[in-house]
Amino acid sequence: MIKMATVVALGVLFLTNGFGGFAAPTVWADSGQLSVILNGKLLETDPHSAYNKGSTVMIPLREASNTLKYTTTYQKSSETITLTRINEIIKWKLNEHLVSINNAQELVFKDDFEFRQNHIYVPISFFKTIGLVTSSDGESNQVEVYTPEVTASVIAGLLVGGKYNELSERYHYDVVVNKPSSNGLLDDWKRITIKAGNYHGIKSTKSSYNEDQFSIRCVLDFAETEIPLEIILNTSGKIIELRETL
Repeated sequence: MIKMATVVALGVLFLTNGFGGFAAPTVWADSGQLSVILNGKLLETDPHSAYNKGSTVMIPLREASNTLKYTTTYQKSSETITLTRINEIIKWKLNEHLVSINNAQELVFKDDFEFRQNHIYVPISFFKTIGLVTSSDGESNQVEVYTPEVTASVIAGLLVGGKYNELSERYHYDVVVNKPSSNGLLDDWKRITIKAGNYHGIKSTKSSYNEDQFSIRCVLDFAETEIPLEIILNTSGKIIELRETL
């Protein structure tokens, strides 16, 4: 069953290198130190740092949510946490295993939270449950969490800018570089974008996921038209497929 979370971000625009992209930061951390990257930013949480618990990473909820531009409130009487951002309202009762999205949809969240130093910590799977793109690398001891509109903006910016090698390096999308004809999108992309005019950025995004992959459907805003694009990612945040949608 597909779990759905919707994020609508009007006018999201990242202008770097002359197109609507998002430059990847250089993050410096000790090789043995656990690092958490949120929308490209290293989470500075001392003394409330993320930590490993078995095979998962526990992340301080308030600090992480603030970095991701959520406003976090906690109602002690009902043990309800509310995260709000743009057009999202996410509610979660600590004594239940359900996450409410916009008071219209409930998603099952089975993993446990923890209290430490009067702080609530959640596993990285929590952010995946609410529709964010997550990945982890045990070898480098690093986890990453990105909102759908930032992920879409990065990928679309690289695609529009013709930075296919960088797209492949960052997202392991070998189809773009090595087998462009097998995808079909790249063959038509240059022709379409020439007629579309200047790229203005991402107009809207909508994300969903199941156990195997994420789907981000976004609308790219150009001077002369809008182009719908679907980005399919695996659970490690790497591109499986890019395709135009109707």
